[in-house]
Amino acid sequence: MRAPVLMLILIFLITLSGCSTKKSLPIEELPSNDNELHPKEVSPSSFEIEQIMKLASKGMVIDSPFNVFESSIQQVKSSWGEPEQIDEVAGGSYATYKERNTVFGFNPEGEIYDLRSYNENLRELTMEKVEHELGQPKDMRKNNQESIYVYELQNNTELKFIISSNTKRVDHISIYNPARIKTQQYVLDIKGNSNQLTDKAWRSMQNWRVQIKKFTTEHNNVYLNGPNKKMVALTFDDGPDETITPAIIDVLNDYNVKGNFFFLGSNVKLHPEVVKKAYESGHLVLSHSFNHVELTRLGKGEVEKEIKGAGEEIQSVIGKMPAILRTPYGDTNDQVVNVSKEQGYSIVLWSIDTLDWSQKDATNIVKNVVGNVRNGDIILMHSDSDKMETEKALPLIIEALEKMNYEIVDLETLLNIKAYQ
Repeated sequence: MRAPVLMLILIFLITLSGCSTKKSLPIEELPSNDNELHPKEVSPSSFEIEQIMKLASKGMVIDSPFNVFESSIQQVKSSWGEPEQIDEVAGGSYATYKERNTVFGFNPEGEIYDLRSYNENLRELTMEKVEHELGQPKDMRKNNQESIYVYELQNNTELKFIISSNTKRVDHISIYNPARIKTQQYVLDIKGNSNQLTDKAWRSMQNWRVQIKKFTTEHNNVYLNGPNKKMVALTFDDGPDETITPAIIDVLNDYNVKGNFFFLGSNVKLHPEVVKKAYESGHLVLSHSFNHVELTRLGKGEVEKEIKGAGEEIQSVIGKMPAILRTPYGDTNDQVVNVSKEQGYSIVLWSIDTLDWSQKDATNIVKNVVGNVRNGDIILMHSDSDKMETEKALPLIIEALEKMNYEIVDLETLLNIKAYQ
């Protein structure tokens, strides 16, 4: 019996030795860290969201040693070389390092204010998981292609999760420092053409456009356009009348879009029911002076009378005094600005002129908008009695803008100023 027992013991020891040899590795072949022993899962974990937040608090994103507080694009180029491409935008530029999954937004001085990571692991991250870990965002912006969830950090920066509308997952993240772009002015050139203008009239208009753009940069209560965001405002001068203005209100209502009506005090007096309809439909009722005269040719007392008279006429109908004025013909000077400010008004002009008062043709009106539209544009149209082509063009403009993912808003929203006093 002893021989079989000894044989069994010997077989067991040989087997054990073989298993041990199979599992053992020389010390130099051991993985260098726990991550290699336990590779990361493709799907970001709660810990990784925590890491994203930790980096964001330092102005950083994954895959990049740079930050939005101190780093410059010169430092990036010195370390990483030239980017694959640079895209120019209003107020800054964006440099793409595709192989490093990183994009840098930088201002004219080269300071980085926006850092974006396109790390492919982010695409396994759903918004539900982000909200579970971080709570509801401070702000959410949405269009047909993406949703942007914005979390505000203690250092006044923003962490943004950009969600694809197709996949419902994170496409990329951005850490954004507005302090590095706050001194930049986003002022657009005024666009719009008409084949009905003489060469002399066109040169005069071009000269005025250059001068008024410079003028707006020197006065903090005069606006040509809104901020560099995917929003625009539709504005209508010279009403109300009894046919075109009500028709335009109906179109705006049908599309659930807010409009901005710069009414003349003299016309408000003639058609108060139209003014009331515009206001009760949720559109802004604003001032275009009382008589549509060139305010820059008047004395101070006459300017005061024009502005005050229109405001009081509007107030008598809607119960509110407007706080936004559009000067007739856009004519504006220091005296007009000062009087407006004294009476509680901001002056809002335009960055796209449809020239519906010159070339009264729906095709050209639409072309002037669709062919020129940019972030923050304020679009000038008219709603007085001979603007049938404007009424005809309006649905086409709204549909085109929405197809281009522009949000159509009122001036109060676009400019973050009061519509009424």
